[in-house]
Amino acid sequence: YNSNTYYNAMRTISLLSIAATVAPLPTTAFNVFAPPTKSNKPYTPKPSQIVTESWLDTLKYEGAPSFDVLAKTIEFAECMEFSQIEKFWADDYVFRGPIFGPITADDVRKTQQGFRIQDAYPNLETRPFGFTIDPDNPYRCYYFERWEGTNTQSVKIGPTELGPSMADVQLPTHIMSLNWTPEGKVRYACLSSPLDRFEGTTKGAGAVFGLLVGAGLDVGSASVGDGFLRLQQRFVHAIGGFGRNWSVEEDIPKWWKSKARGADPNDM
Repeated sequence: YNSNTYYNAMRTISLLSIAATVAPLPTTAFNVFAPPTKSNKPYTPKPSQIVTESWLDTLKYEGAPSFDVLAKTIEFAECMEFSQIEKFWADDYVFRGPIFGPITADDVRKTQQGFRIQDAYPNLETRPFGFTIDPDNPYRCYYFERWEGTNTQSVKIGPTELGPSMADVQLPTHIMSLNWTPEGKVRYACLSSPLDRFEGTTKGAGAVFGLLVGAGLDVGSASVGDGFLRLQQRFVHAIGGFGRNWSVEEDIPKWWKSKARGADPNDM
């Protein structure tokens, strides 16, 4: 044992720690958060290096798209009128959110007619940004949305009507993704849960639930796997009424394999 050798080694480690803290190194040898080198090229992650199988692989196609997926997704995201959006849907279109769906294009139309939450927010903006192509599927595009608006009109939910809160409302950011077909139609649209539940003015509630909170309605728990929510959804689904949480089984396209409905946990 050599005390001088030990002392010098510890002194070196201490100096390196101080240097890494005070002045970040230009290499990643000791600093894993070193700034990337300057480049005019946009960052593109490497394609996946592992081989897996998924029932959603049916949304992948041979060859590159014959159209600009990014530009077409931006065009879709900028649509605010329902009549503009539905022209993009494929015949076997499915929408799925964290606790809503799978729902077909026809049922989306019916729900839209019976439950027009957007009318309560005449200045509603979805504010899409950050569009990017999936590195493992050139037919899929992701982007963010951060909805905001002012609740100046009443909200009708079946027989219940809520007077306008007159509140300026901003929802937490969520992610949207669109899977396109080679023919340039959207076959699958997916909406994520809020990314940061502390963002915005709706106590973490996102999308339509966030708009309801902004209008003064306490939506309670709205999370995947919640037992009471799942029971409530099945009751509403059974009676039909003013909109479905998911489409009836015979109407769901055959390519959709998951049997999880609404807020059910994943089954595959």
